[in-house]
Amino acid sequence: MDGALFIPVIAIIGAFSVPITAIVMDYLRRKLQFEERRAMIEKGMQPPPLEELPRMSRFHRDPAVRRERSLFAGVSMLFLGIGLGVGAWLLQNIVSESFMPREVVGPMTVGSAVMLFIGLGNLVYFAVTAKRAGERAQ
Repeated sequence: MDGALFIPVIAIIGAFSVPITAIVMDYLRRKLQFEERRAMIEKGMQPPPLEELPRMSRFHRDPAVRRERSLFAGVSMLFLGIGLGVGAWLLQNIVSESFMPREVVGPMTVGSAVMLFIGLGNLVYFAVTAKRAGERAQ
């Protein structure tokens, strides 16, 4: 068997083993936490309130957390898009062809526009939810 064949096999095994290991470790952690709570209840102790376990997802139900993440993502994407746009403009107008071929400038310009509008969309979401949060507080 050729040695180069082991690289994709190991990559596939690694790609599947990391999430499976994370799921098993999370299950064992939760199991241990619930066993500890059960032992406290059996001894007549009152366990502390069960906090919502942190999820491995980036999506949260809490509107304040979503707003803050939207603001962060909006500002980051906005400035990333502006930076890519400025870079594409510099490549097209200032830097000579010997540095980077023109075939790269087009996709870079499209990428900067996508990042720019994703950032603007996140900032609009932040502004709309801020307005709604202000209406709920009144």
